[in-house]
Amino acid sequence: MRRGAKGTLAKLLIALLVLSFAVWGVSGFVNTVNPTEVARAGDTPVSAREFERAWRVQSMRITQQLGRSLTPQEIQSFGIANSVLQSLVTGALQVDAAHDLGIDVSDDTLAERLRSDPRFVPEGGNFDRNAFNRYLANFNYSENEFFKVEREAAVQEMWTNSLVGGLTVPTPYLEAVNRFTNQTREIASFRLDNDSLSTIPDPTEEELRAFYDEHKDEFRAPERRSFSIVTLSPDALAEPEVVSEDAVRRAYDADGAYGTPERREVQQVVLDDPDVAQKAADAINGGTAFSAILRELGKKRSDVDLGLVAKSAIFDPAIAEAAFSLDARKATVVDGRFGPTLVRVDDIEAAAKQPYDEVKDEIRASLALDEAIDQARALQTDVTDAVAGGAPVAEIADRFDLPTQTVEAVDRNGRDENGETVDIPGREAVLNAAFAAEAGADPAPVEDGDATIWVQTDTIIEADILPFEEAQGDVLLAWTEAQRSKQLDEMATAAVEAVNSGTPIADVAAQYGAEVAQSAPFTFSAAPEGMPRAVAAAAFEGPRGHGASVPDGNTRIVFQVTDVTEPAFFVEDQGLSRVRQQLDEGMANAVLFDFLNAWQSDVGATVNQQILNQLTGVGQGQG
Repeated sequence: MRRGAKGTLAKLLIALLVLSFAVWGVSGFVNTVNPTEVARAGDTPVSAREFERAWRVQSMRITQQLGRSLTPQEIQSFGIANSVLQSLVTGALQVDAAHDLGIDVSDDTLAERLRSDPRFVPEGGNFDRNAFNRYLANFNYSENEFFKVEREAAVQEMWTNSLVGGLTVPTPYLEAVNRFTNQTREIASFRLDNDSLSTIPDPTEEELRAFYDEHKDEFRAPERRSFSIVTLSPDALAEPEVVSEDAVRRAYDADGAYGTPERREVQQVVLDDPDVAQKAADAINGGTAFSAILRELGKKRSDVDLGLVAKSAIFDPAIAEAAFSLDARKATVVDGRFGPTLVRVDDIEAAAKQPYDEVKDEIRASLALDEAIDQARALQTDVTDAVAGGAPVAEIADRFDLPTQTVEAVDRNGRDENGETVDIPGREAVLNAAFAAEAGADPAPVEDGDATIWVQTDTIIEADILPFEEAQGDVLLAWTEAQRSKQLDEMATAAVEAVNSGTPIADVAAQYGAEVAQSAPFTFSAAPEGMPRAVAAAAFEGPRGHGASVPDGNTRIVFQVTDVTEPAFFVEDQGLSRVRQQLDEGMANAVLFDFLNAWQSDVGATVNQQILNQLTGVGQGQG
């Protein structure tokens, strides 16, 4: 059994079972279990420390992904606590079932397992005790706790492999899946469209009214809202005209601004002996080729070349200063951070700067915007305080001299009653805020780039069914479309009946002025080119000669299956190995699920919700 516990299958199936555990639930809410336990499966506990460790790791992951800290209630809303609990209880059920069968691992086996664990064994090396200690410290394990967790993991693997390790699907099942997946079919088809239709007579008013009465819900005036907005934008606050010429000139003269800084191709050679370094520098300055010096020093150019770099890109300030004071092809020696260093400059690329007159307006606008951004931050605090004090949009606009706009009776897409699109800043976010608030509620802030827009909903016009007189044009269009669709469906039904009764499909198509097209072979999962997926599904519903129709937008596709090709099947076919693996895993997972579901029903699984809430912080501060 132990030799068969290789772990890969077990780990995969355990992961699948964790996902399916939510189907079972945890039976029985209790408060009387050991306070060091958060749950129990049969006789096997889930310790509070084990849960807290796993829960914190998962919480940290989602916090890192979102880039901000979350409250316990927010973390709870992501379902992390339930997910971790489900995972641990599933593992405990497996350990409990294994222990009931007497499955366990010896200390020697556990030690050998850890000695070969990749977490503690450098590639090609031996067990690293320091790596082991760091791992325990990082996850706040004592040695005894860690050994217990690893022993249970080994027991889970052994139990899983002993239960389902040798399961494999029957060959007829694999053959059926291969047939379903790889069988190909061909169809002959034609389309019925508007050109196939007869003229649709104009409806009477009674017909239109009857249609309107049957489909009233389709003729609704959308909900409309009127709202006011006030905008705080650095762009609107910026005043380039007040920026002084001196400030513009100082920004222009900054090193590397509005151009590219000087760059040099630099080599550095760190040596142990300053005398050797100085002799090398003297030789270079005397005309000796740098390549010859490198050979003498046993160095390669690739080892010493920093490339074409700016001064700010050189890590060591002493080397940077020396490199940018040398002439091309010259060298010097400095006391670098890592010892005596030979510094040489190969080539110099001069700095380039845009003419002042070309960029001064850009600089002035940029400086003004920077100042306006600072003003906007300060002003935003004042506006936020005013909103908290109950100030409406109009008062905010007056008090802080900010632009305001009133939008009248638009739908969720920002269209007015004439169907015209209204110009709304921060369109999507503003409309969402306007349609989420109650009329008269405090203004809600939304972001639009660097701008903040406060939105206040003024009035709400509820959606309602339009009277027939107002909707008559839309009713006529909908009635005409319904008649056209009905006529196409009737024609398609008649065409399919003719095909299935033995009339050649080409003759049927000719009755409607259409031409038949022959498809290439296709499978159930991939429809013929240019046709919807529903064609493939319908084509596989009957044998060769089977006819059917499928809607495709404003057309109907009528087709007949003209050929069916069965796939070859060889049990040893390498192309089926992945399919067999998936089927084997699915069957093993089903067996495990059924077994653990039954085991849980027999032994029970309980959770101490009070301790769970204490560990996750849920309920704290509420009331």
